[in-house]
Amino acid sequence: MLPLILLILVAIADLGRVYNSLVVVEAAAREAADFGSFHASYWTDVNRPVTVLLMKKRACTAAAGSHLEGYAEPPGTVDHATCTNPTFSYTLEPDNPSCADPMTDPSCIVHVRVDMDFRLFLGLPPLPTTFQIGRDSRFRIADLTPP
Repeated sequence: MLPLILLILVAIADLGRVYNSLVVVEAAAREAADFGSFHASYWTDVNRPVTVLLMKKRACTAAAGSHLEGYAEPPGTVDHATCTNPTFSYTLEPDNPSCADPMTDPSCIVHVRVDMDFRLFLGLPPLPTTFQIGRDSRFRIADLTPP
């Protein structure tokens, strides 16, 4: 009876960890998409590389700041500038030069996807040992002025 109770307790703990990781990955995706959608000028040919780097940094910082279990970044990374778990990707919808124009109607959408490899405490067959958690966030570009 004791092994069954311990197995149930570990399964409950894993479920809590999965839920927490889902929330953190969602927050990381939202943080990056929110930053990218702040101003249309972020998407000019000159500003785009910097915008993407800052979006990635915000996603990684949100994940690291929430103590995401399994968070990983390359050695020598400073101030969470990049991370390897979770991973970050983005698209601009539609991706064309008019996205940098605040007069584009309808305005473009910044789509961010954050994926994380999650490792379970117990990987008992038929359950996998690891699986991927992914979250998407889409924000419409709105030229907002800072307070």
